[in-house]
Amino acid sequence: MTFMNKPGRTLGAALAALAAAMIGGGTSLSAVEPAAPAAVDVSKLSKNEIETLIYERQQLMIQIDKDSELLGEIVAGIAPATKLKETTAALARDAKESHAAFSMKVPGGRTKPEAWSNWADFSKRLDAFVAGAEKIAKLGETGSVPAVNDVLGDAMTCKGCHELYREPKKPTT
Repeated sequence: MTFMNKPGRTLGAALAALAAAMIGGGTSLSAVEPAAPAAVDVSKLSKNEIETLIYERQQLMIQIDKDSELLGEIVAGIAPATKLKETTAALARDAKESHAAFSMKVPGGRTKPEAWSNWADFSKRLDAFVAGAEKIAKLGETGSVPAVNDVLGDAMTCKGCHELYREPKKPTT
């Protein structure tokens, strides 16, 4: 079962629905205390559910990477500025969904165990990413490439988090 293939369903909504089911009683992720990962008992998830959540989380991060690359091309004048608004909006939406995706505390993929054991720091970094992406999206609504460019370095803090909490890519053979 792949959540993203359901019409009108985003990863964030799918994760919230699964979290509510696992927590028991319809609690959404937004109602979960942000200082700690959602109390999902991974041992109660099937292998397929775990793999699906990790896969969906990875796909979300791949999309963020693609949109970040496109935003870089827009700022550099390589891609048309007409894509600024939709690209920055997508980054803001996906940044929020990434926070929800990681809040499930489902280990795996390239996420290091330190993400869960240092949840306060990891979550703080996710919050900063969400806030930065929302700031970029608001500036993107104006259509001003220079305004987005002025905050881009401070707003997109991906590298700092990835250096601490993501395993490097394994070389392909």
